[in-house]
Amino acid sequence: MRRTVGGRFVVGLVVTALAVGTLGVVAGTGGASPAHAATAEPEAPDFASDTYGDAWDYTDSSDFNTDFSMTPATVAGGALKVALARGDALFLVHSISGSLPAGRDGALQPVDTAKYTHLTFSMDQPLAKHIGAVYWFSCREQTAACGGGFTFSTVQGPHVYDFDLTAKSNLLAGVPWKSAEMVVFRLDPVVLAESEGDTGKTAAIDWVRLHAAPDATHPHAGMPPGSYDGYTVTPRPQLVVDSPNQTQGQDLATAQAGRPWNFASAGATAKVTYSNTQLLSRDATGINARNAGPNQNDPQVHLPVSDFPGSTYHYLQFDMQYDGPFDLSGSPGGGKMARVIWNVSGNGTPQIGNDILTYSTGNQSEVSLDLTASDPLDEDAIAPKLGWAGRTITGVRFDPNEDPGQATWHLRSVHLRADPTATGVTNVTFHDNAWVQGTTAEVAVGTGAPGSAGYTKIASGVAVAQGVNSVPFRLGSLPAGKYSVQVTLRHPDGSTATSYANAPVVMKADTSHDPVGRLDSASGTTSGVTMTGWAYDPDATAGTQVRVYDQTSGSRSLGTVTTSIARPDVQRVYPAAPANSGWSLTVPLTAGNHTICAYGLNQGAGTTNPLLGGCRSVTVAADTSHDPDGRLDSATAVSGGATLTGWAWDRDTTDPLAVAFYDQTSGTRSLGRVTTTLPRADVRAVYPGAPLNSGYSRTVTLAPGTHKVCAYGINVGQGTTNPLLGCRSVTVR
Repeated sequence: MRRTVGGRFVVGLVVTALAVGTLGVVAGTGGASPAHAATAEPEAPDFASDTYGDAWDYTDSSDFNTDFSMTPATVAGGALKVALARGDALFLVHSISGSLPAGRDGALQPVDTAKYTHLTFSMDQPLAKHIGAVYWFSCREQTAACGGGFTFSTVQGPHVYDFDLTAKSNLLAGVPWKSAEMVVFRLDPVVLAESEGDTGKTAAIDWVRLHAAPDATHPHAGMPPGSYDGYTVTPRPQLVVDSPNQTQGQDLATAQAGRPWNFASAGATAKVTYSNTQLLSRDATGINARNAGPNQNDPQVHLPVSDFPGSTYHYLQFDMQYDGPFDLSGSPGGGKMARVIWNVSGNGTPQIGNDILTYSTGNQSEVSLDLTASDPLDEDAIAPKLGWAGRTITGVRFDPNEDPGQATWHLRSVHLRADPTATGVTNVTFHDNAWVQGTTAEVAVGTGAPGSAGYTKIASGVAVAQGVNSVPFRLGSLPAGKYSVQVTLRHPDGSTATSYANAPVVMKADTSHDPVGRLDSASGTTSGVTMTGWAYDPDATAGTQVRVYDQTSGSRSLGTVTTSIARPDVQRVYPAAPANSGWSLTVPLTAGNHTICAYGLNQGAGTTNPLLGGCRSVTVAADTSHDPDGRLDSATAVSGGATLTGWAWDRDTTDPLAVAFYDQTSGTRSLGRVTTTLPRADVRAVYPGAPLNSGYSRTVTLAPGTHKVCAYGINVGQGTTNPLLGCRSVTVR
């Protein structure tokens, strides 16, 4: 599968013909020579320093992708050197429509035109009476309608150029600088007339700054850090957050097959198959191959996978290079791009990913991109376009080089990774490419998107050393979840820089230091409940505390107990547990059904106070030992009623006890009360504590007929109820 995308690149690199006599804004600041500094000022915010953590000072090859120069260019000796020939355009911020943005693509990291309003650069060029040009584009297509810019007069020899980008825009559609974020920013060092052709000469650019406007704090905002005549510019941080990062998550091939797709290993890629590919050799750098028939422009690497969730494994990473220059034309030697194609569960239509640009040797590095960050599908993909996020992926194919020719390519590895994860704690690492003594760091984490509110500070005032620094991120009392990481550096001059990790980290709670245990039993009595169990906290030094709750309605603490009872059975399972890991607790409870739960109280590094096993249901019986005791011995019919006799007494009093009578023949009707006044030696013989006069007798009025009469002892003191002393049936004639 391939499409010719050469048109996209050609549109992006069109050089507008300019008359050499056309002059634009020029504001040379003059050369700066090292000297004793009379005043010091902090460096102004700079786009490359803030965005990449790497200023455009051309001390390393990553400062400029030479594939985005229309004439030969190199980064060497601390300068960007470009051949002065027609079309000598340098794309400082680049982007190409129809491709998945990765790396330093302007679609991923556009220029904030409200913040960075000035361009300053130092250039040494040998030609007299020429002009240069600056272009910007708010669209990846780089059409005239979304473009603007201006021309400027060049100076022969070394010179510092300084421009206010907001002052003028008279090229292309004249789109003003502050009208939108810019995804492409281009500098044409010297514009040559068509008759001049290749001059055979070179311009050298020492540094470029796309920076904030001068102000009282930054009067020399255009200048990089250093000492100049009468002033010194101190460096602001150039922060890079090294971890967590996209390469640290679980690898799909490792999860499914035990090892990653490392093409240097025949064993690791034994189940990988190839189409339209001629394998030439395998060495420590991977496989060396070239495109072959029948579809020479469509080499395919079929990756063996079992079904997997696309939202989990969503970082595509590959490491490859090819021989020859970067070219996106449809002719042999072009098509320098890769692609991923996949299948999803429930549909047979292949999902065709968009172009992934691959660059020439020296510009290419391992590509890492998020297939869920935006729509990864090709604009011309076959319907239905189902995408990657939220899908179950059933098959994956990687197309490394859509060149209709036979250029040799070299594939080292392919990965599909998940978000990095950590249990309990992980390390946030970072470095400052402009480090100075006295730099401090602040680290914060949040579950929202980078830049959103609600981040929690986990470290502040951290002394920053030169090189890689590390700050632990401990989950602690924070809830488990996915966290973005924010780092802010502060230099002694007060300048700051904030950056974010390029991947969130999924933090899981570390329960290895939490107490373990169990509520073995909860037994109800007539006065409360007795609970037993065991508990062990790896961090406890003098027993583990257990807190018990009654959760029948709400949650009510019943008390705390410390383990002190021998439990050899626990020590057999947990050898590090102390011998006395058992506990027992008895507490009073009201009569009724209760739900009892026990929790281990964490000590040390644990995360929570866990429930010890499950909760227990227990019934507490009523304590009737203080209720009245007695009996309705007889109910004898008499004229107009019945005589009721019996006995009663209450342990909480020696006074006569009241007895109430009820007719319960139909409903309940009170028949009055009587107190115990009659001697009952027989009762006292059985209940020595009962008073001698425990007997009672009462004649009650009843209508003719059969009645059910009942007697109740009236409780005094600690009893729970007025117990029934008995019922009798009596017929009144």
